[in-house]
Amino acid sequence: MGSPATAPTNAHPSAPRVALWDNARFALIALVVVGHTISTVRHDTALAYGIYTYIYLFHMPALIALSGYFSRASATTKTGRATLQLIVLWVLWEGIWVVIGFAAIDETPAQSFLVSPSWTLWYLVTIVTMRIVLPYMAQLRHPLLVSIAIALFGGVIPVIGTEFSAARTLTFLPFFVAGWLARTNGWLDGEWFAAPRRWVRVWSWGILSVIAAVFIALPGLRSWWRLDGWLTWRDGYARRFSDAPIGDWSPHHWIETTLGGAAVTALLLLLAATMTFAVLAVTPRRRLVVTAWGARTLSVYLLHGPIVWALRQTGVIDAVGELGELGVVILIVGALVLASLLALAPVERAFRWVLAPNLDRFFRDPSPGSDRSAR
Repeated sequence: MGSPATAPTNAHPSAPRVALWDNARFALIALVVVGHTISTVRHDTALAYGIYTYIYLFHMPALIALSGYFSRASATTKTGRATLQLIVLWVLWEGIWVVIGFAAIDETPAQSFLVSPSWTLWYLVTIVTMRIVLPYMAQLRHPLLVSIAIALFGGVIPVIGTEFSAARTLTFLPFFVAGWLARTNGWLDGEWFAAPRRWVRVWSWGILSVIAAVFIALPGLRSWWRLDGWLTWRDGYARRFSDAPIGDWSPHHWIETTLGGAAVTALLLLLAATMTFAVLAVTPRRRLVVTAWGARTLSVYLLHGPIVWALRQTGVIDAVGELGELGVVILIVGALVLASLLALAPVERAFRWVLAPNLDRFFRDPSPGSDRSAR
């Protein structure tokens, strides 16, 4: 599976790793750390808000698309083991967060424990849900169109929210399905993607630059539309319009809310898909220093949370944020350094017990060639 939610890759060596995917994985997981690091100070400066919102436009859709690309719709021992490991990791880390909260601030488990995933753990729940749903989606004639319809109209259901990461799962489902279809149907096969022509890279950089330029040219955007409130994808349309109206537009009639919410979501998802392709198009295809780090993104994904949380609780991030734009730059550089350190092999080995718990006792020994169909 090509996502942060993977076990250390040296446990079961298989096909040679492709530098493109590992480079993309590390770049995206580094953006996750950056986003979480500046999250609590993002409203202090236009720079922090612009960078945070820019990152959230595409980084999670891109990661989920990569997860879909390396997922299988067949129920083999390999896919069953990977899915069970995600569930075990989720429960294990929910327990770790309970211990951290109690030890640091005398916080006891909330009533939503194991119902609303703790902070970053929503991703594990979402990927587990998508893997369970994928074999059924694969039976449909047009799975991508169905997943898009689910994403657009899932926000209509009032009770859809953070419980079991339902809102995000519905919203990001098209990216997971598209990733799976891209691998299954060979959409990315061929030289056009393996070695993009210069004009493809130029256009891709152009798209990414133009969107960045919009945030630079419109520093007042955050006062007109709290776009960051939409890009967390936690709630239904009524709540999103209530908390983050677009200018003076905050519909209350359910028809306007439904159609308006679906239209805005469609535009944001289209933008995310465009940026995801652009990022993949400009990602280096050759091996770099970060390539090896991209094979250990699970370590970054799970371990950065407690560190960033501690920096928040101790006031370090707020103190640095008070330096203004210089503080934002310092926080971003620090986040990139943290991501790089957590991706090192010694760190992964040291924390293997909370990154890849041994589940062999739960599975039968596979017969030779039993998983060949999944390769």
